[in-house]
Amino acid sequence: MIARLLALITFCMAALAHAAEPAPIVRVDVGGNGAQRPAVVGQSVQISVTILAPNFFMSAPVFPPLQVAGAVITMPDDRAVNSTETVGGVSYAAITKTYVLTPQSAGDFTLPQPEIPFTYAGGDGKPHSGSVTLPRTVIHAGGQGGSGAPGAASGVQAIVGTLPAGPLQITQQFDRPVTGKDAHLRAGDAVVRTITIVAPNAPAMMIQPPVFEAPGGVKLFKADPQLSDGAAGAGETPGGRRVERVTYVFESSGSHTLPAVTVKWYDPASGKPSESVAPAITVEVGRAGPGLGLAPTGDAFGAEDWWPAWLDGRVFAGLVGLAVIALAAFGLRRRLPVWWHAQLKAWKAAWRELRGPLPPLNP
Repeated sequence: MIARLLALITFCMAALAHAAEPAPIVRVDVGGNGAQRPAVVGQSVQISVTILAPNFFMSAPVFPPLQVAGAVITMPDDRAVNSTETVGGVSYAAITKTYVLTPQSAGDFTLPQPEIPFTYAGGDGKPHSGSVTLPRTVIHAGGQGGSGAPGAASGVQAIVGTLPAGPLQITQQFDRPVTGKDAHLRAGDAVVRTITIVAPNAPAMMIQPPVFEAPGGVKLFKADPQLSDGAAGAGETPGGRRVERVTYVFESSGSHTLPAVTVKWYDPASGKPSESVAPAITVEVGRAGPGLGLAPTGDAFGAEDWWPAWLDGRVFAGLVGLAVIALAAFGLRRRLPVWWHAQLKAWKAAWRELRGPLPPLNP
């Protein structure tokens, strides 16, 4: 009887001790514009999910991908952020993961509530299984320009006609000098133009493809775009990144202006569309030199380009060869008969000395 009573007391004390141990905590913070005022379609909202466990984690929680109809949710950071906090006098280990939600249509978006399991160290130092469930979180998004009622558009159809809500960063570079004293372009040369577009804290799929054009006398060849999310390197702005590469081939000499490249975005402050521009570039292209096998067209360009447009390397070499043959024939036309008769006379004399009189040519 006493043994049973002691066992019951021990069990109750263990249960009370286990119940008194601190439990894991989950916290969801909606940051950026979503925390101060409703977002607009195309405007990215940062969602930070923090999981706190007593003592320390023995297995890190795996943050699942989240999906919501009518919105795009990405995780731009590859790694979570580790930290420590003290809550109610208890030390917790914290792991934070940031999601980015970009509405594709106006309306309310309720985040999923998945259960996230993990393992942490209990008060006795042994592994304890724990899990948290994301609390209910709702984000409201209005239409661009004040228009757009709540809708259920999703996928590719929702993206069509939607602009990123925020300034886009656009830069350009060329694979060789195209202006200034270091530029030495001639007809037949090719130049690669790289356009990089960054949408801060927004997915790359939100960036609309820019339009590329080529002036007369220039051919354009476009490569497939490269899309990526997150920071491309240290110190670079995190967000969606679209890289476009086009090749210009100059078929004629002269002055050619490569048109500006424009990308559009929505300005939430003014409620109007705006744009970012990579400026146009004017390049000077000279004629192709001899031996290149090109027949440039257009007006003369440069003091050194004095030869006619039809006179390319192969035609020039052929004309020089014909001139040499003509000069040789003119110089030998008088000397050749004299030399031939002298050689024939010497041959006849040598034959008489060796064999006697020559046989008649026509017996």
